[in-house]
Parts: sequence; C-alpha cells; structure tokens
Amino acid sequence: MTFEIAHVAALGVLFALALSVTVIDIRFLIIPDVLNAAIFVTGLAASLLLGVIDLRSALAASALAAAMLALVQVLFRASRGYDGLGWGDVKFVAAAATWTGLEGFAPALLAASVSALLCVLGMQVIAGPFDRRRRIPFGPFLALGTTVVAGFQLLADGPVAETLASWLTVLLSGQA
Repeated sequence: MTFEIAHVAALGVLFALALSVTVIDIRFLIIPDVLNAAIFVTGLAASLLLGVIDLRSALAASALAAAMLALVQVLFRASRGYDGLGWGDVKFVAAAATWTGLEGFAPALLAASVSALLCVLGMQVIAGPFDRRRRIPFGPFLALGTTVVAGFQLLADGPVAETLASWLTVLLSGQA
C-alpha cells in the first residue's frame, strides 16, 4: 500500500489540531473555538483538495453531528440539571465530522465513547468508586476517535465503510 504525501500531510494537520484539543481540554476542561474553527476549515479543505470525503458528506455530517450532540447536551441538562457534555464538545464533533463525513461520523463517535467508558472503568478499578458528577474532558476521546477514523480513511483513500466492505468481501471470498 502506498500513501499519498498529501494524505499523510493532511493527517499530520489533523493530528496536531487533535493533540492541541486534547492537551487544552485535559488542562482546562475547554475546547477553544479557534481550534474548532481550524478543524472545521481544514476538514473542508481536505475534502475539497483530496476528495477522500465528498464535500456534501462533510457538510451534512457536520450539520448532523451538531444537531445530534446539541440535542444530547440539552436533554441531559434538562433531565439532570447540569451539563453532561460541554458546548465545546458539541462544536468539536461538528467540526471533526468534516474530516470523517457521514460514512465515518458514527464510527468516530463510537470509538470516542468506548474509549471514554474504558478510561472511566480503569479509573474506577485504580481509584475506587467514581463520583458521577465529576467532570471528565471528553475532547481527548473525541480527538482519538476522529483521528483514527479520518486517518484510516485518508490512508485507505476512501470512506471507512467502503474499505471495510471491500476487505470483508475479500476475506469471505478467500481471495487475498
């Protein structure tokens, strides 16, 4: 498998931005709007310049992600009386969805959620009972899920679902 230099460079840009989000969210429990804007703009640029993710898919994923996570944020606050998800996280998911498109949005969110749950379980094993109202930065997990899925798509030069489907077809047909 050969990698296009532009795809590797794009992944490097996303990785640097995701790492910045991770560090800042861990330290300050915020995701700055300027980073979310940079992720959004570079995701659209990658879509336009590389063609791995269709621009319509990137924009639709961003809108869908914003709507879904905003709904989760508002409903959680209404039912519990406190924020379970910050608005920076909502904006991050909307921006990051431009990198994954509709095809990769759900796998990225799934990877983020599973990694966050595993981290919390690990914290419980190590430190004992967990205070359910304790604030945990979700940005690092969102950054991980986005980078893994977008990186997979960039390096495979196509949406994650198409690549996995073609691999599964080869595997099931017994042709390598």
